[in-house]
Amino acid sequence: MSDEYDDLVKRVSALEAELAEAKKALEASKPKEPFVPKKPWQKIDYTEGFRLPPDAARDMARIVPDVKGQGFNAHAWAQTRVSQPGGFGPPPGTKVEEAKRVEPAPKVEPAADHRSPQTRIFDAMVDAMVGGPNDTSKLR
Repeated sequence: MSDEYDDLVKRVSALEAELAEAKKALEASKPKEPFVPKKPWQKIDYTEGFRLPPDAARDMARIVPDVKGQGFNAHAWAQTRVSQPGGFGPPPGTKVEEAKRVEPAPKVEPAADHRSPQTRIFDAMVDAMVGGPNDTSKLR
C-alpha cells in the first residue's frame, strides 16, 4: 500500500508543479494594464476666449434660419432632396436636333505589345491550360 501511496504522492507533486508552471505562463501572457494618468488632464479648448465682432455674428445669424418655434416635419427629406433627372426626352431648353446628334466614338488602336517572347509563350501556355483571364470553366 505504501508503494501506491508513494506513486500517488509523486503524481500529485508533478501535477502541482505543472499547474504552477501553467499559472506562471498564464500570468506572463496576460495583457498589461492600460496606462492611466495619475490625475485627469484638462482638455484644451481652442475656442476659449473666442470673440466675434457683432456685425459678423449678426451676418451668421441671418444666414442660419431660426427653427426653434417650428414643429417636426416628417416629410422634410422628401421636400428638400434634389430630384433625379427625368427619362423622357432631352432636358428642357435644348433643341431636338442637338439632342439627336450623336458623335461616333473615336477609334482607339490597341496598345503595342512590348512583352518578351518568353512571356508571350508562357501567357499562351497559361491560356491553353487554364483559359483566358475571364474563363472560369476549367477552375473546378
